[in-house]
Amino acid sequence: MKKLLIFITLLATLNTVSCGKKNVDTESPAPYEPESVTDNSETTLNIATTIDLSQVKNEIIKKMGCDVNIKQYSSTDENDALELINLDMISGEVFDVVYSTSEDIHTLTKRNYFTDLSPLMEQSENLKKEDFLPNVFEGLKVDGKIPAICDGWILYTAVAKTENVGENMENWTPAQAIKAFNNMPEDMTFLCNEYMEYDRENYFIKRVAVDAVDYNNNTCDFGGAFMEMLGNINNFPPFSQYIWDNDALIKNHALVSEVYLFGINCAITQNLYSDFGCADITFVGYPSESGKGYITEVPLMLGIPENSQNKKQGFRFIDLVINDSLINKSMMYSMPITEKQLTAQLSESKYNSMSVHCPQYLPESNEQVQISEEALQKIVDYIRSVRFEPYTNNTVQNIVREEYHKCFAGESTPQECADILENRVSIYLSETE
Repeated sequence: MKKLLIFITLLATLNTVSCGKKNVDTESPAPYEPESVTDNSETTLNIATTIDLSQVKNEIIKKMGCDVNIKQYSSTDENDALELINLDMISGEVFDVVYSTSEDIHTLTKRNYFTDLSPLMEQSENLKKEDFLPNVFEGLKVDGKIPAICDGWILYTAVAKTENVGENMENWTPAQAIKAFNNMPEDMTFLCNEYMEYDRENYFIKRVAVDAVDYNNNTCDFGGAFMEMLGNINNFPPFSQYIWDNDALIKNHALVSEVYLFGINCAITQNLYSDFGCADITFVGYPSESGKGYITEVPLMLGIPENSQNKKQGFRFIDLVINDSLINKSMMYSMPITEKQLTAQLSESKYNSMSVHCPQYLPESNEQVQISEEALQKIVDYIRSVRFEPYTNNTVQNIVREEYHKCFAGESTPQECADILENRVSIYLSETE
């Protein structure tokens, strides 16, 4: 699993290996300091979280300038972590920040627990509306308000050589993907598939499954493109199981490669440049009628409960998580949410040996390659263009996968699968309101 190993290596070695370039200014930026406020020594900031903040608690207290009470929640046999937080809130416990999964935050958002963060942004010196990437800011809105902010995200998409799929195939439709599938040369496989559990069904159905659920309105519709894909997919020959070959994409042994982007780092050079022999690429994505061939995943989000008496201090904590790499250690290992983070990742890449600008070896060659500025700009433009969707739900998608795999196995018809999903997902969505 080459790309997974690349990502693990990145996490372990980023910022520790020299690029080997001489006379490069690698001076570290000044440590981040939150905006100055009046003395908060008598304030206690209460944080409810489902992640372990114990290792950075002292740094948080130092930067916040006040006492910090962190209450960590873990799921039990009787209740999941969110319900434990909810029970404490119902019993009268007041938190100034909730830091948890996007699913938990979305559920609390629908219950109107959180305050709109927009006024706090206007008062902030460090984290204003204009600091966000525009597509990220728009995606964070719920009914015109900003109830929560994420601390990073992951971008899932798929890529092909432009010469193999033709122009204007970015975020292609199911019909375009099916046509490309049917027109492939006999010696080409469709998906360059190093992860053996991924198959044709997952690739073709992944985005239309997301589009079938409207999380803002708590509704679902598994007819249309979803059911049409269910009906068509078993007519395709099975993808040949493809063991990773370093030059599969370069030599046109495979058409499409799935890519998972965890920030602007070495994975971009490897997955979007070196693996294709520096050829021009197109972000074909996953087939969709919506024009959204990508999937955005948000692991964690932060919100401030409406009944908090320390909203300004709570927002300073959010500011700290977003902007301080000592607190948010994964900051450089996720897609940027602010212009400042984007600039920092691009700047880091110019001198760090695990970055996009550092030479990578082409497979079976001693030739060193460096990603071009034009190719890098194309990637940045794509990142800016995606419609950011922080509130997809992993539980719902697991239900969908379970049922459509039964359909592919012949245990249900497409219509039966769609009917079952309408029922199961509708019930789940109503239970989380």
